[in-house]
Amino acid sequence: MEQRIVTVEQHVLNNPSENVKDVNKQEMEKPKKNLMRDIIFSELQEQMQEIRQDILELVNNRMNDMVSEVTNRIASNELKDLVDSDKYSNRTPNLGIDTVRAGFAKFPVVLYVWSLMKISVLGVYAAFYCWATRRLQYSPKSFTRKIWDYGWLAGIVLYQTLFFILPTRAVLDNDLPLASSMIILMEQIRLVMKTHAFVRSVAPRFLSYKPHTDTSTPQLPDFSQYLYFLFVPTLIYQDRYPRAKKIRWNIVLTNFVEVLTIIFFVALLYERLLYPNYREFGKQPVELGTLTLNILGSMLPGILMFLCGFYLLLHCWMNAFAELLRFADKMFYKDWWNSICYSAYYRTWNIVVHDWLYTYIYKDMYEILTPRNKTLSVCMVFAISSIIHEYILSFSIRFFYPVLLLLFGVVGLTVVFVLKSAGNVFLWFSLSVGNGVLVSLYCMEYFARINCPSTRDDFWDLVIPRTWTCIFK
Repeated sequence: MEQRIVTVEQHVLNNPSENVKDVNKQEMEKPKKNLMRDIIFSELQEQMQEIRQDILELVNNRMNDMVSEVTNRIASNELKDLVDSDKYSNRTPNLGIDTVRAGFAKFPVVLYVWSLMKISVLGVYAAFYCWATRRLQYSPKSFTRKIWDYGWLAGIVLYQTLFFILPTRAVLDNDLPLASSMIILMEQIRLVMKTHAFVRSVAPRFLSYKPHTDTSTPQLPDFSQYLYFLFVPTLIYQDRYPRAKKIRWNIVLTNFVEVLTIIFFVALLYERLLYPNYREFGKQPVELGTLTLNILGSMLPGILMFLCGFYLLLHCWMNAFAELLRFADKMFYKDWWNSICYSAYYRTWNIVVHDWLYTYIYKDMYEILTPRNKTLSVCMVFAISSIIHEYILSFSIRFFYPVLLLLFGVVGLTVVFVLKSAGNVFLWFSLSVGNGVLVSLYCMEYFARINCPSTRDDFWDLVIPRTWTCIFK
């Protein structure tokens, strides 16, 4: 992730569509480092306070119609071929139904765990209210106030730690399948980020307040504002957000239908392109040529699943809830597909998470923990992001195989620093190869653990790849 610090002149040249005309002559004469910081902060705030359309809605309608027609024809032809194939092989057309049913099994347990997580997060507001209101009653320099502050700080750290442990324990104890596990774990991370954003954004109002001054007493956000923030598709807390005038129910329905369609399409990709190639993996020795063919054969389903995941989460799901909640800022991503370098790709691929990482990780590292050290701040962002991605995947598939951690946290970070402008073709080629490697290696490990019996029954069996100990012995 590249640091978003630019001079005024660079900002105007690189962002001609943004309004920076309000920067006056006096601001131009400020010290450079302060001016940079002000521009960064004001840019982020402006992004959160203006009404912005989803970027795919801004594409020319004729292009949308053309792409839609081509996609529908491809999908209909593929569907016809699949039905005919099942018909000639005397099988009932499946269309991914069995995979979806298996992946989302035990869904009532998912709803129960989700409800408990949501209730506990609502309790954060009550705890924060208690800390903030009582704190104002103590003398600013009293020992009691210090004990009060540090005690509640330890409390929020303990709460976040337990919030990591308990839902994960529920996933393991109930033996939830892949999709159900990912729902719980992704929602867990989302609520952790929301809780941190709320506390980190509101607490400074009370910490910086000094009585007997002209500064007014800080006001705690209403519970309705906190509740709205928990559901709205953003991770940056603000007391108020841009709101649409009405709910467009046709868009809500369309997006939810597309969510279901994509789920079945991904299941179909797995059943037709991945499962037949990997289901016998681990029963016989594997040659290097077979591994290469597996990776090459997984590139197409890998990049298709990657695009489906992006479209499902960042377009359909978030736009559906944005419409339901009349949330007007729909810039959940930018045109990352046109990026010519990975630094631009990481900044535009997921605006929602990027802004959270920038505001609460990068900015705090750069300004407080490691002052003015861009490299350490960027490394911390990549480390946290890659670890969380690997955490979700590892507990969902029930084994630790840090391919994603290495590709994202090591290779991705290296590419950001080394290749400043590799070109759009290289970006797409590397994404295709990378997703092919990810899908292939994780599928091989998954089926190796099914087809090859374990030689040990301890913690190390979850960490040591079965493909190494079984296939290549």
